[in-house]
Amino acid sequence: PDEPVVRELRLLQAFPDGAESDPFFRPQPTLHDALTRIWDATEDENVKGLFVRVGPLQGAWGSVGDLVEALSEFRAENRPIHCHFATADNVGYLLLASTCDRISMSPAGTLDLIGPAAVMIYARALLAKVGVEAEIIHMGRYKGAGDMFIRDDMPKEAKASMDAILDDLYDALIEATKERTEGDVGEAKALIDGGPYDSGAAADAGLVDSVGFLRDARDEVKKAAGVDTIRRTRMLPKQEQLTLGQFLNLLSGDSDKPEAGGERVALVFVTGNITEGESRSKGDAVSGPFVRAMERLEKDDDVKAVVMRINSPGGSALASDRMWDAARRLAEAKPLIASVGDMAASGGYYIASAADEILAHPNSLVGSIGVVGGKFNFAELAEGIGVNTFVLQRGKRAAWSTPVRALNATERQAFESLLRDTYDRFIDRVATGRKMERKAVLAAAEGRVMTAQDGKELGLIDEMAGLSAALVRARAAAGLSPDAPVELWPSTKGMIDTINDLLSGNGDDDAQSLRHLWLRWHPLAASVPIEPWADVLYMLSREHVALVPPYFFSVR
Repeated sequence: PDEPVVRELRLLQAFPDGAESDPFFRPQPTLHDALTRIWDATEDENVKGLFVRVGPLQGAWGSVGDLVEALSEFRAENRPIHCHFATADNVGYLLLASTCDRISMSPAGTLDLIGPAAVMIYARALLAKVGVEAEIIHMGRYKGAGDMFIRDDMPKEAKASMDAILDDLYDALIEATKERTEGDVGEAKALIDGGPYDSGAAADAGLVDSVGFLRDARDEVKKAAGVDTIRRTRMLPKQEQLTLGQFLNLLSGDSDKPEAGGERVALVFVTGNITEGESRSKGDAVSGPFVRAMERLEKDDDVKAVVMRINSPGGSALASDRMWDAARRLAEAKPLIASVGDMAASGGYYIASAADEILAHPNSLVGSIGVVGGKFNFAELAEGIGVNTFVLQRGKRAAWSTPVRALNATERQAFESLLRDTYDRFIDRVATGRKMERKAVLAAAEGRVMTAQDGKELGLIDEMAGLSAALVRARAAAGLSPDAPVELWPSTKGMIDTINDLLSGNGDDDAQSLRHLWLRWHPLAASVPIEPWADVLYMLSREHVALVPPYFFSVR
């Protein structure tokens, strides 16, 4: 028999939800990879304890609940979980306080238990200085996605919405701190106000149990579990190896890979900005591949149920509607459960509403049922740098979207009508999918983003639960055994897929890949979330109407 061991897990950063392929960077483990390692340890009787290394989880307020759920299942077996960190933030400590029997901290470490904060940026004056005018129209009082470009201050609606979110996240942090330190609410608030902490102060405050190095922490967990061995767990699944025969098949065009067989559940990831297109693009949920996948899963008799894991702020209105329709058609044929990660906002919630049920953690962000559209007018900038423009048109509104003049009254009226139609369609889609009265959807709409616990009160969410519960629910609804296999889409691109894409020309969109690469390395990227805004500008330049949240932020 295998020897009893303690498994070591590294949860050192926030994990992306779905599998991604990036030719410029080595593969990174996903949240599903991390959860699978924990689930495997729970099922393995030889694993007598867990040693979890935790790092800053960088605003993953929703998906941290999945890790808490999985670790709590292991802990329920009366097997110890010891945790160690060098640096932890608010969300990292939320995980530590909620799941660990013992917490140790490196002597030179830092605990950034300081409470949640969000920074809102408004740049109308900056644009005016360089001769750029943003013309943004919103449908929904809280739908302020373009406010950054057209205002100098924070609207009261945006402040009210953000205050409600921060209150919920703060309450979650207070509760975890209170339970960990066995104090009251006032004492927990005082501890949060006292941060950040060095190791000595954290130990004195009772936020950690001991201060020491990794080796000391490993010795402690082995003693608690009664074992002699700690085995480090590889977070990534093993990479496939390309054989000579497979390479020759690729060169000959025979590159089909067999689909997973047997009765199973499919887990479909909708991650990143929702975009219109026909080929996969890194970091985005693209409509064409999603629709084709849902059609295949709908027709596959061995796929008995589907879980959509959504972690998206929204995006293209056209793509969202296409994807909603594909999800709705599948839901008519077999059980479809939606599981929310950190966010299912705007277009992300649009798609989720097609499911039979929507599950989310209390601190996941949902809603933002509203529409935004517009354009930028560069006429003054062009004149200032000596560029002359001439617009020739045939048709009363042929040049309405040109970036070298403002909208006139009739163009603005027509554009507002277009946005109103999109907003009404959004309301109708949610009402249909959620089986709600239109009046009830309108009460939850107006572009307001909220935590899932508030969304549940308004009928937008069915249950506070994570991905594990969604898979259990899907298996039960389909009449499958509790251990029925799970097929992932999109699957991780291995060497075979990458070479096949290069040979067939079906790889990621080159412009998108280069844009993501530039934004990742741009010096502003470390301090200002410029990528979401770049994506919105790119989207509006193509479609003019978007389903995106009222603001982009990372609450840490």
